Amino acid sequence: MSPAIRLANAGGAGAVLDLWRLAATVTTRTDDEASLRSLIARDPEALLLAEEEGALVGSVIAAFDGWRGTFFRLAVLPERRRSGIGQALVAAGERSLRERGATRITLYAIKAETGAEAFWLATDYAPDDRTARYVKNLEP
Repeated sequence: MSPAIRLANAGGAGAVLDLWRLAATVTTRTDDEASLRSLIARDPEALLLAEEEGALVGSVIAAFDGWRGTFFRLAVLPERRRSGIGQALVAAGERSLRERGATRITLYAIKAETGAEAFWLATDYAPDDRTARYVKNLEP
């Protein structure tokens, strides 16, 4: 059964955070309801959700800044992995980004996430050895 993919709304931010916790994704200081509501307000098409029989089973952020598309936070419930949900979310994200004008997609994958590298390689994404990620947390 293919999941239903839909856009998130600001009222569902808590459910998305619960999904991320259940999916055991690495959390960061921006994982809060206010940050998700801000994302949805700024880019209403960015947060895609996968549902099966009305239950939230996966999510991905497919953000577009007017220049490039970027995937963040692909998450699928552990018991629903390897059932096509991640691939369906990526395909929906790619379509959305293409429709919004993106010609390239970059993604962030946490190295500690078991299976992430194999998933992305199987989905035709390749590591870019020319780049490195640098992070600075800003104080509130």
